[in-house]
This record gives sequence, structure tokens and C-alpha cells, in this order.
Amino acid sequence: MATNVLMPKMGYDMTEGKILRWIKNEGDPVTKGEPVAEIQTEKVNIEIEAFDSGVLAKILHQAGEDVPVGEPIAIIAQPGEKVPEPGEPITPAPEKAAGMAPVTSAPPAAEAEEAPSEYPTGPSVAYPTAQPVTAGGRVKASPLARRMAADKHIDLSQVPGSGPGGRIVRRDVEGFKAPAAAPAFRPAAPVVGGADRPVDISRMRQAIARRLSESKVTAPHFYVTSAIDMTEAMAFRSQLNQAVSEEEKVSFNDIIVKAVAKAAAKFPAVNASWGETRIIERGQVNVGIAVALPEGLVVPVLQNALGKSLPEIARETKEIIGRAKANKLRPDEMGGGTITVSNLGSYDVESFTAIINPPESAILAIGSIKKEPVVGKNDQLEVRSIMRIT
Repeated sequence: MATNVLMPKMGYDMTEGKILRWIKNEGDPVTKGEPVAEIQTEKVNIEIEAFDSGVLAKILHQAGEDVPVGEPIAIIAQPGEKVPEPGEPITPAPEKAAGMAPVTSAPPAAEAEEAPSEYPTGPSVAYPTAQPVTAGGRVKASPLARRMAADKHIDLSQVPGSGPGGRIVRRDVEGFKAPAAAPAFRPAAPVVGGADRPVDISRMRQAIARRLSESKVTAPHFYVTSAIDMTEAMAFRSQLNQAVSEEEKVSFNDIIVKAVAKAAAKFPAVNASWGETRIIERGQVNVGIAVALPEGLVVPVLQNALGKSLPEIARETKEIIGRAKANKLRPDEMGGGTITVSNLGSYDVESFTAIINPPESAILAIGSIKKEPVVGKNDQLEVRSIMRIT
């Protein structure tokens, strides 16, 4: 029986998505769970998989088109089955009427594309030095290569690709070595009489600009900064990390996420959203974690942070941040947040103010931990580790 492939809804405020490319062509066989297309939302570029096996009988919208959420973009049919004409009733995808789910792990097809092919290897082969990008401004790379690069903290824009059309594949990431002399940050050269250069704005940056502007207008912001003594927390973290596995070692941000979850549960008026005629106090504490990407800012959500132990928070946070950097976030990790943490402590920022992530009511801005002289017991001056939060 023929089924519609629908434009999925990837977030509560998503109204449409853009088809970046079709991985499968009309007439190609499709296996359930196999990626068939890559779409671009305001938050992430993501590959989506088929919920039926059969043949990709008809593509209804081409690459580059914007399609409203829930609208059919293709039809999967059985071999030899007559494809319904436009307007005829058709069965939606059986497992998820909202569309197709994102690929959350490398499917067999992703592994297969990494296998040796007609592309030669060896010292005599000259690979490209500049990376081709997609229409959405995204470096062309296989899903497996993206995941490997995220795990190794490799900037894909620096990796030469040896796949079709310069696409980055597994062997490129495995063999990549960053230039030893390259500094972590190089200031831009001063402009001396140069011409203006227009820079296209991605859908993600357009969405960030729109939503944060709306947030500043519709949510009256006020800021309260506190200096927190983290001396004992630092000692606690050191002791805990000696007793857990590598993947469960906690960061200061993990400790903050756990503390935020406990505080939000204690004060439900903060763990709430505005509903025009009523305030909705959320029954669960879901902590958003702001992650900066080259394309913009995303906020993956750690669901039910209150019910998780510190090692669990550490492990799951590493996983969702890795998926965010690899554009592999699952739908349940892209929405439903009740309060957000934005941490610039690693950038030597003492304190800053953040903008509320709607429809939440609060966001916590975390600064660096610095040694400062403080007046302690018996009015004695001592050095403590202080962190400012706003």
C-alpha cells in the first residue's frame, strides 16, 4: 500500500522545512529505516528515514523547496503498485503520521558509502583543499564522518574530502591532522579599502534573530547576579571523578545543570511558561543547554534532569552536545525545555546576561570560576574559587 512521506515537525515552533537534497531518486528501492532525504529546519540540518519499505515512487517537492509541516513530499509504494494521483486519498506513514524520524545512528547505507570505491587512495592522489558546501551553507560530509568529527572535535571545514563531489567520508576524518602551527584564534586582517562582502544568512540565524528579538520584546527581562563560592564544589567534583568511568566524569556545567533542576523543582513558578490566560507550571524539569555552532546557536534539551544522577547527566550531556555538533539531534532533544543554562565560563567571561529562550521563563548565564580574596570566618581574608551567575 502506498504511503505519504510528510515534512516532519522538528520542534514546537516549526512551520516549514527546506529540502536540501534527495538521497534517494524516483524509482530507487527504499528499506524501512534508510535515509531518503536531508531537510533543513530553523534549528538543524537533519537526514530523515523512511518508515516503510518499497520504492520511492514519486518525489512531490524538489531540493531547494520550502514545504509546510505535514505536507507530503514524496510517495513510497510497493513495486508495480499504481501511484495515486494528486488529491487521491493515501495512507500516511504508519508509524508516525507527523512524517519521518531523524536518523539517530549510522544506518547500513551510511557505512556502505565509506567502503573503498572507484576513488583511488595513496600518496599520488591530490585531494581538494577547499570544502564544497551545500545550498544551505553546510559542508558536504557523510553522517558517519560528521559523527566521527564531532567525537574528535574536528572542524569539518578544514578537512579535505575524497568522496563524490568532494564529500567528506570516514577515511578523510581518520587521516586528518590539524596544522600544528595553526593558532586557536587568528584575528581577521584589517580591511584596507576593500569591497563590501554580502554574507547570506542561514535559516537558523534568521530564526535566532527573529525569536530572540521577540523574546526581548514580549518577555520583560530583568537580571540578578550572584557570586557563588565553588571551592567545595571543585573538591567534590575531583573526588567524584576519581570514582566514575571516563564517560561519567562530570564537568562544572553538569553540576550546575543538576543544581538548576533541583532549584526549578523547588520553585515551580520559575519552571513555567506564559499562556496568555494562564501560567503553565511544568510537571517535569527539562534543562536546555546552549551550544554554539558555526551556523548559529542550538539548545538541545536534557529531559527530566531532576530524575538523573550526576554521572547520568554527564554522560547524556556529552551525547546530546555531540549530536548537536553533528546535526543529529532527535526530535525529543530539540524542544520541551523548561529552563536553559548558557555557560561562557571556558571563555574567561566573568559574567554576562543572556536572552530567555521562549516559551521558557528563565535562563541562567554562567561565568568563569576565578580565585578571589574573600572575607571568611572570623573576618579573616582567604582565597576562594568564585563563580558569578546571572
